[in-house]
Amino acid sequence: MKYHNKILIICWCIICFSCNKPPQPENIRHIKVEFEDKSIESSSFLNEHKEISLSTPSNDAVIGSIERLLFSKNKIFIMDRGGNKVLMFDEKGNFLKSTAKMVGKGHNEYLRVIDAAIDNKNQKLYVHCDAPYQIMVFDLDLNLERIISLDFYMTEIAIDKQFLYGICIDSKNDSGYELIAIDKKHLKEKPRTIYSCTNFVSGRMTLGKSLTSFKDKVYASLPFDNRICVIQNGEIKTEYKIDFGNKGLDEHPIKKGINPRWFDKQYEDINWSIVNICNSDSILIFRTNKATNFIINKNTGICKAYESIHYENVPFSNSHIIPSEGTQNTLIYSVDYSVIDYTLKYAKEKNITVDSSVYEFAHKLNPDGNPMLIVWDIK
Repeated sequence: MKYHNKILIICWCIICFSCNKPPQPENIRHIKVEFEDKSIESSSFLNEHKEISLSTPSNDAVIGSIERLLFSKNKIFIMDRGGNKVLMFDEKGNFLKSTAKMVGKGHNEYLRVIDAAIDNKNQKLYVHCDAPYQIMVFDLDLNLERIISLDFYMTEIAIDKQFLYGICIDSKNDSGYELIAIDKKHLKEKPRTIYSCTNFVSGRMTLGKSLTSFKDKVYASLPFDNRICVIQNGEIKTEYKIDFGNKGLDEHPIKKGINPRWFDKQYEDINWSIVNICNSDSILIFRTNKATNFIINKNTGICKAYESIHYENVPFSNSHIIPSEGTQNTLIYSVDYSVIDYTLKYAKEKNITVDSSVYEFAHKLNPDGNPMLIVWDIK
């Protein structure tokens, strides 16, 4: 009898271990980065582009910062954390509406907007706010439908067909980060952890977004991690393990409890966080805490790092690629008039001849208005 009890206990332990073990991805791809000390020409991977001037008819339309772009069939939604609102434009850039008047402590209001995600299939826009923690669900005319109260905070959110995903501080260790998933139909339920990373440096983050969706999948990379996980319906389908060589965390692991100032000094040249993932059917583009553009060929697995992207046929560019959802095979950045104005003044001061295309481009922008979106088609 005792023998049988021991067998049962052993079997039960095996079952428990299997249940607690994090799910393994179906496909692990080891990606070795090849660093190129040069720029890459946009014509090598981009086709044509279009320009979308974002109108500024009122104060509600003024954009503080573009953190994320969300596209529906004929609308553009802008996640503007700097301006504490979500803005809606039509496909030509005409301002339609914003959530600016919803800021407050009253009923159906928020104090701070954190992130937004779009569900084009069900025609919904999900907006995460804090103080208090909540998800505000809008239709695609930016009309509020409902509010779901939460007892946890997410730094970012993204959506696939079934789940809403978020990046949180690891709830078990109170250190490190975890990616969680909640069924969109049951947002009040306890979230499930998809995967986690114990690396953590107090007060240190990279500007940009670590979560984005492409078609029916979500691409995620936690802070202080060198993985990009491709997630679908709550499961990791593919994992890209990025090997940065002597410029990455594999050769420079982060010690627990590291002093932030010491970290800044020792990790100045190390790629320690992956952000602003841009997707197409053929390539995957991302940046890190370093001002470098990484391009992975999805077919070959070859990854090359470039100092910058030289955008041909456009007089002005921006190395900051905006995380975008609801589009297919596009790369988007913005151009602000202040950059053009500075360039023209500098050229005049130094007596530098400026091409006529620069002046033509400048006339397309309102000096006191919103930036212009440059939307490229990826080959």
